[in-house]
This record gives sequence, C-alpha cells and structure tokens, in this order.
Amino acid sequence: MDPLMAIFRALPVRLALAIGWSLLLSVLLLQGEAHPLIDLGLPRGDNTLLRELAFSTLHLLAFGATLLCWHWALPRGWHGRSRLVAACFITLSLGIATEILQGYTLDRHASWLDLVANISGALIAAKLIRLREEAR
Repeated sequence: MDPLMAIFRALPVRLALAIGWSLLLSVLLLQGEAHPLIDLGLPRGDNTLLRELAFSTLHLLAFGATLLCWHWALPRGWHGRSRLVAACFITLSLGIATEILQGYTLDRHASWLDLVANISGALIAAKLIRLREEAR
C-alpha cells in the first residue's frame, strides 16, 4: 500500500480533515461580507434573487461535500446505517447552526433558502451514498 494512502486511511487523520473542513466552512459562512477573513472574491451587492440562488447552490454543494467528508471520516466498523446517520446528524446540525448564527453577525443574515439548500445538499449526498451501498 502506498504510504500516503495509508496516512489517509488512519481514523485520526480522517477525523482531523472532516473537522478542518467543517471549521473552514463555518468560518466562510459566518465571516462578515465587508471585511472577510478569507476572501473568496465572490461578488458583493444587493441580495437579488439570482444572487441568492447562486449562493444557495454553493450551500447545496458545500453541505453535500460535508456529508461525504463526515461519512468518509467516521469509523468504518459501525454497523448498518450508523455511520450515515451520524454523518447526517453532524452535517444537518452544522447547517442549521450556521444559519441561526448568521443572524447574529454584523452584515450577514439567516436565509430560509440557504437552510433548505444546506439540508438538501446533505440529504442528496446521503441518498447517493445509500444508492451506492445498495448497488454493492
């Protein structure tokens, strides 16, 4: 086995990467728009419907990736759907918490559309995992 792949198979490394991704996503979602800590170069401006849909699409993809990351990171020895349920719980909790906390930031706001996108991204990723597991 390739030594680099062996490192990524280690549970502590997988968990560290999932935690790191979740922290990065939280910072990106909770940072101020006027003076971001990590500037992604996204356009600023009024919250038009097109802009909201674009950002909600990013939320959907980010939370789908978050669920995949946590599913990969959690112990493979868990029985049945335990790993998928835990990954869903972590991802949905993160999605709900970041939307609630955005209401307490200076220049961000909570959005029902983003919350639906967060939940949808996680559930779509979970469904894809289930379909893949059933195909095996």
